[in-house]
Amino acid sequence: MPSTIPCLLLSFALMSTSAVAEVALTATPLSREQVTAFYLARGFPAAAIAAYAENCVLSFDFKNGGATKLHTNLDEWTAGDGVRIRPLAAWETVWEQQQLPQAARIAFRWAQFPPQQEFAPGDWIMGMAATDRPLAGPFRVAARYTDDHGSHELLTAPIACID
Repeated sequence: MPSTIPCLLLSFALMSTSAVAEVALTATPLSREQVTAFYLARGFPAAAIAAYAENCVLSFDFKNGGATKLHTNLDEWTAGDGVRIRPLAAWETVWEQQQLPQAARIAFRWAQFPPQQEFAPGDWIMGMAATDRPLAGPFRVAARYTDDHGSHELLTAPIACID
């Protein structure tokens, strides 16, 4: 069973940071307008990105400030009661079916939080991810990772999606 670590809520009410053993996660909800503008500027048609932006889109910042390697798998993260992060591969399938330009699909992939990532000591990454359905009300993100000592979970303070 993974250890669960509660997080510290920052003064910026829409953002939540969790940290344990020098591993830190910040989760920031993004508005539909922010997400749409970001991807329109990267070649997405408004109708195509609407399906992504209608879910709860979060910007994650994950840092390994510890002395050992760790591994994340976005499939193991949740947002709220049983709400999953929709896999990058699922979005890539949608974009391929819609025959979106390759440049737009590459920009999308590069802006996403990686589905799986190994973090050496000192590594960090930022990226977006969307839930598999819209969320109403406050929720917590449970971010699981593994290291040499087993499985762990960072649990953010309650945050809410932006309409």
